[in-house]
Amino acid sequence: MRFTKTLSVMLFGLLLCSQPAKADVVFGADFYRTFIDTDQETERLLNDQYDNIAAVLGFDINGIGLEGFYKTYNEQTNDYGVDSKIEAYGADFVLRLPTSEVIDFVGSAGYIRYNFEVDNDTIYTDGLRLGFGLQFNLTKNIGFRAMYHYTSLTKEVDSIKTINEINAGIRIKF
Repeated sequence: MRFTKTLSVMLFGLLLCSQPAKADVVFGADFYRTFIDTDQETERLLNDQYDNIAAVLGFDINGIGLEGFYKTYNEQTNDYGVDSKIEAYGADFVLRLPTSEVIDFVGSAGYIRYNFEVDNDTIYTDGLRLGFGLQFNLTKNIGFRAMYHYTSLTKEVDSIKTINEINAGIRIKF
């Protein structure tokens, strides 16, 4: 176990030292489509699909970064006349693996907090999320990113089974 930790630290250090370390500040905006898999009773309260815009702020060092995000969803009325709205925020560790000067594979792992507001009652839940996708680098500092995220809820909400999201957005590095 100790050998594995030492080897991991050495490999991480080698990765950072392989190129001059340059920290970039990352700004971004994403459009999300969120799919919520619920049981039959909750279908009467929440819609199964929400659209939103997210603001992103973070940093990147040689393809390894941390990005924080805040998402707010439009209020929707479902077929049963129930109003619902979702707010979410969190942070992801992001790894970009360049395949060429134009395309990077992107992987992420992070934490997200959802606030579900249904008819003026709020339910809070946390989740761990994993994501993968591609980033198309339009220039050295501007990229277009498309990703899929799967969220596993850590705080039990019996009625919500899974949350899946697809998103597309822009990243600007300074």
